Amino acid sequence: MTSRSPDKNDSVFKWLVTLMAAGHFALVVITGRVRWEHVAADLLLVVLAWAGAGPRRFLRGAFPLWLTGMILDSQGLWLGLRGTIHTGDLWNLEKALFPAPGGMIWPEWWWNNPNTPLDLLCGFAYAAYLYEVFIAALLFFFFKKDRLFQSLCWAFFVVNAIGVVIYVLYPAAPPWYVLKYGPGPANLAALPSPAGTARFDAFFGISYFANFYARNPNVFGAMPSLHAAYPLMMVLVLWYKGVAWRVGTILFALLVAFSAVYLTHHYILDVLAGGVAAVVAFVFVRAVFARRDRGTPEAASVSLPSGGNTRA
Repeated sequence: MTSRSPDKNDSVFKWLVTLMAAGHFALVVITGRVRWEHVAADLLLVVLAWAGAGPRRFLRGAFPLWLTGMILDSQGLWLGLRGTIHTGDLWNLEKALFPAPGGMIWPEWWWNNPNTPLDLLCGFAYAAYLYEVFIAALLFFFFKKDRLFQSLCWAFFVVNAIGVVIYVLYPAAPPWYVLKYGPGPANLAALPSPAGTARFDAFFGISYFANFYARNPNVFGAMPSLHAAYPLMMVLVLWYKGVAWRVGTILFALLVAFSAVYLTHHYILDVLAGGVAAVVAFVFVRAVFARRDRGTPEAASVSLPSGGNTRA
């Protein structure tokens, strides 16, 4: 016996996605921020929603990725809500908890003692950390592991939402800012900086990181380190796949965590906070999905399945 509920849900989902894409596009146009990426992302959202059951199956899982991009891209609109900007607090606490030689902190010490092999290794880690999430998400989708695909995408959204909330409540300057401007009153005119990744750009004669950071309007978003959060979240998500995956993801997470400090983008405290955010996001999303999976058989038969055959 077939229920008409899936059709009704599909129709609601299609129109909801369309309205959200149109609303976001209107927002970037009104605020004078429209770029080709906005046109492409919002158009893709609508196309996937209306292109058929297969594309919609992908969109149902990947929708949190679009939400994340929308929130991060709109940072300039909510920066005015931030609390007092902290420039020297973390520096002083870092010095007390994790002192480096010469009375310095470790981001400062590495800034004064860089070397080319670490520049390249850490630059690679900083360039690749996002791709780990997206590649894993695509693998889950194409191997029909819908529950893992959806939960990974939602965990990604939640960890970013945690980061954004903290950026508003506790805006904090990164180490490179204090090295350049000092720990005094926040310089709101300070431009974003690639910091240590500039050496990676210079080695290859490119401007990858310079362009990447030029688009970030939030200079005071050191705490927590989302660079450190994403790879740790992948350790948790892929833990079930066995020892080889655990070792690989742990080593990469440690490399990105070290890179955040080595490249002077984050304090050790930021890295630890990013780890906490990753664990909280993973546990929260896992609990939500577990509760969903405990639903009644009737509800499960007409909602998006957690895995296996995706046809109701």
